[in-house]
Amino acid sequence: MDLPKIGLVLIGHKDHGKSTLAGRLLFDSGAIPEQKLKEVEAELKIAGDESFRYAFFLDMFEEERRNGLTIDVMQMPFRSKRYLYTIIDCPGHREFIKKMSTGASQADAAVLVVSAKEGIQEQTRQHAILAKTLGIRQLVVAINKMDLVGYAEEMFLEICNKLRTILGSIGYDDPPIVPVSALDGENVVRKSEKMRWHKGLSLIETLDENIVPSALPTGKALRACVQDTYRIGEKEVIVCKILTGALKAGDLVYYDPPGRRGTVVKIEGFENEAAGPGDSIGIVMDMDVGAARGQVISHPENRARVPRSLTAEVVIFSDKELKTGDTIRIRCGTAEANCTVQKLLEKIDPINLIASADPPSSLKNGDVGKLVLSPIEPICIEEYSEFPELGRFIIEDRIGTAAAGIVLRVETKKMR
Repeated sequence: MDLPKIGLVLIGHKDHGKSTLAGRLLFDSGAIPEQKLKEVEAELKIAGDESFRYAFFLDMFEEERRNGLTIDVMQMPFRSKRYLYTIIDCPGHREFIKKMSTGASQADAAVLVVSAKEGIQEQTRQHAILAKTLGIRQLVVAINKMDLVGYAEEMFLEICNKLRTILGSIGYDDPPIVPVSALDGENVVRKSEKMRWHKGLSLIETLDENIVPSALPTGKALRACVQDTYRIGEKEVIVCKILTGALKAGDLVYYDPPGRRGTVVKIEGFENEAAGPGDSIGIVMDMDVGAARGQVISHPENRARVPRSLTAEVVIFSDKELKTGDTIRIRCGTAEANCTVQKLLEKIDPINLIASADPPSSLKNGDVGKLVLSPIEPICIEEYSEFPELGRFIIEDRIGTAAAGIVLRVETKKMR
């Protein structure tokens, strides 16, 4: 029987045990192949440090193994009684936080990992805010390393009380909080004998009971991102990925921008009646519509939006500073466009979670803020509440990804 699928991102402060927890989930659920187990045992003999046993399952790169930290996003599946999970193990170090945003954007839910010994740290707050900003609505907290505090209930409760206040202030109301020891395997997959005071479920049972898969957006309006175009003989094949809705031969569609339209003659190599969310397809049109990477395909009755301005919430995780009047480059879907920072509206300090009383003069590394952008070049972008798939974006600079955001409101240009 095919189980429903859930993407699960692990977030939290560096060295709080995210990779070890992910490895323990994989190991105890039987998801590690025998050959991988043998490779890890051989590595451990060379390393001489058993504390990295479970982190090795995900930390595949030689540099990561040598330094004991995660520098890239790894993905591995495991099964519970209810779901097929894909663990997206993300880096925790500040310099790798942009990779974390890549992982979070693929997730249905997040596990926030907090060390029972070190408690709530700066990146604990930052990662929770970033997950919320990137639209992850489902959160479970794992208080890890309970073995380092003697499995003391009072230590667990103290962190719980502080966390609930912090998480509630950013919109995660009363998330499930589970005490675990990833290294010892206590309360991860099986109930703990060392924490009998915990009357709740194990971590995997908590996930099964509280997390639900994201519904495929089949009933929504069509949005498909053009990835490329190819000429095969006399035919032009437009390659795109459907994000929402459905597309079939005979449909009249628009390509925005620039707003050209035509009728779908054929969907190459697709035997079903209609293509739906997640399908990557090739389209043959009845005429040359000038399709190009970055354009969005939609139906006439609900066309993709091309904004003249947009209000967004962003989180900055690089040395880039944003000020009114700046020109920045954003990427949304397969599209890129230069935008002007028209106005800064608000700044939230991620440490004390207090919004500024007055509009800030700039947004810097670690800040969360609201701003208004005006695209210099036309781009299709949607409000996150309507189309999450086209409602989040990243800001790029010379050295790569500098910030991430979600679109709160769109002011649309008049469509032709």
